[in-house]
Amino acid sequence: MKRLVLAGALVGLFAFIACGSPTPAAGPATPASGGAKAAAKGGADAGTALSIVSTVPYLYNPVGKRDPFRSPEDRDRGPQDKDNLTCAEPLCGFDIDQLQLVAVVSGDANPVAMVEDPQRVGYVVHRNSRMGKQGGKVTQIQRDCVVVTEYFQTPDGKVNPNRTNLCIKNDKRSVPVLDLLQNKIFEAQ
Repeated sequence: MKRLVLAGALVGLFAFIACGSPTPAAGPATPASGGAKAAAKGGADAGTALSIVSTVPYLYNPVGKRDPFRSPEDRDRGPQDKDNLTCAEPLCGFDIDQLQLVAVVSGDANPVAMVEDPQRVGYVVHRNSRMGKQGGKVTQIQRDCVVVTEYFQTPDGKVNPNRTNLCIKNDKRSVPVLDLLQNKIFEAQ
C-alpha cells in the first residue's frame, strides 16, 4: 500500500515538474522585454518558446498514406473485385446468357425492363441494376434491348469493359392478327 502511495506521489511530482510553473501569457517579444536580446545571444526564454510551439495548429494530411483500418489484403484487390463481392441481388447468381428479356417500358425518363431467369421467375430492372455472375450493371435500357456492361481485369492489370445486349426475341410463330375492316388476316411488311 505504501508503494502505491509513493508511486502516485512520484507521478504527481513528475507531472508538476513537466508542466512547469504557470507563467503569464507572453505576447510577441519586444526589444524592451529583453526576449529578443536573449534569442539573439543564442538562449531563448523557455516560457516564450513553449507558448509559440503550442499556438501552431497541427494539420493531418492523409494523402499518400495507407488507411490503418483497411486490411492489407483489401489493398491488393481492385475496386471491381470489391463490387463483385458485394453483389447480393438475385440476378447476380446467373450468367447473362441464361437471362431472357421479356418486356421493356421505355417512353419515360426512367425506363424499366423485365428479365426472366431460367426458372421463368421475372425481375424488374432499372438503370444501374446489377446482374450476371461478373457483377455487370445495366447501363442502358433501349426500346427492345437492355445493355449490360461487365468489367474484366486482364493479367497485366488493365480493366476492360464488356458490353452485352439482352434483346427481346421476336417469334415468327406469333398469333395472326385479323383486320376487322376487311375481314382478312393482317400481314406485316
